[in-house]
Amino acid sequence: MTVDTERRRPVERFEFSTSDPAVAASVTKDAYCDCRQWAAPADDFTFRFCRTSAGGVSLDHLVHSNDTIADCDVIDGLMFVFLAGGSFSVTSGDQEATLSVGGTALYPPGVPIRLSWNRLRAEFLRVPADAAERAAADHGAGGGVRFLGTLPVSAQMDRFWRSTVGFVSHQLEMPDSPLSSPLVRDEMVNLLGAAAVRTFPNTTMTADYRPGPGQASPAAVRRAADFVEAHADRPLTTADIAAAASTSPSALQAAFERQYGTTPLGYLRRVRLEHAHRELQATDPTGGATVAGIATRWGFPEAGAFAAHYHDVYGQQPGHTLRT
Repeated sequence: MTVDTERRRPVERFEFSTSDPAVAASVTKDAYCDCRQWAAPADDFTFRFCRTSAGGVSLDHLVHSNDTIADCDVIDGLMFVFLAGGSFSVTSGDQEATLSVGGTALYPPGVPIRLSWNRLRAEFLRVPADAAERAAADHGAGGGVRFLGTLPVSAQMDRFWRSTVGFVSHQLEMPDSPLSSPLVRDEMVNLLGAAAVRTFPNTTMTADYRPGPGQASPAAVRRAADFVEAHADRPLTTADIAAAASTSPSALQAAFERQYGTTPLGYLRRVRLEHAHRELQATDPTGGATVAGIATRWGFPEAGAFAAHYHDVYGQQPGHTLRT
C-alpha cells in the first residue's frame, strides 16, 4: 500500500510589502476579516506581510509600524498571536489581553474584537476550529469546546504551546516542507488542536463531571483495528475510527487503552510505522528512495524522531533496513 501522491499539495507562500497605509489596511482585511481601522498619521510607514499555509493552517509574519486601532468582525477558526516587537492588545467584552514582547494570546473566537498596536512585529497562527473540536471529543467532551480566555492557563503550558508551535512552524517553513504530505498535514492540525485545548482556558477544563466512556464491544475494537489497517495511508481521526466501528470515540479510546495499551491514534502510528518498515525492506535504494521520503509518506516528518522510534521497535536504523 502506498500513499496516493496525487493528493499531495504544495505548501503555499505569499509575501507583500508596501509603504501605503491604505493598501496595508486592504491587505489585512483580505487576510483576516472585515475590520475598521484608525491609524495615527506617520511620515515613514512600513508594512510587510508573509504567509505560509498548508492544510487549513497558516502562519503569518507581520510588520506594521503605525499606531493603529481596529474593530474586527468574527474571525473564522482559531487565531493566535505571538508578539515579537512593539505593543499589542486584544479586547472582547470585559476581557482584555495586553501582551509584552514575547507574549502569546488567543483571539476570542466567535465574537467581535478590538485590536490595538504600535510598531508591531508579530506572528499570527490560524488553526481550523474543528481541530479543537476533535481534540475535545478525543478527551471525552461530547458537547464540543468553547474557549473562555485569551491567555495560557499557566507559564508551564505557555512553554508547552510555544514548543509545539515552534516545531510546526519549522516544518511549515522548510524549503521542501513535509507538510505537503496529507498524513503529515493531518497530524500537524490535530497536534495544534490538542495543544490549544490543553493551553488556553476552555469548557473542557471546567466541567464538574464527565460521564464514563461507556463500553466498546470486542467486535467493535476489532472493526476499528481492521479499519485502521485498511486506511492507514489516509488522514484519520479518533472520530473517523469510532464511526467505522459503530461506537463512540470515548468508548473506543478506553477500549484501545485496555487492549493495546495505547489510544486509537497511537495504534494508527504503530501501523504506519510497520508500513514504513515494509516499504524500507522492499525498496531498492539505487532508485533514489530515501529514508526521509518514505518516513514522510507515512506521517513521520521528523527524521531524528523517526529513526529513534524505528530503532526502538526494530533494533536497527532505518537506513540499514533500506540498504540491506
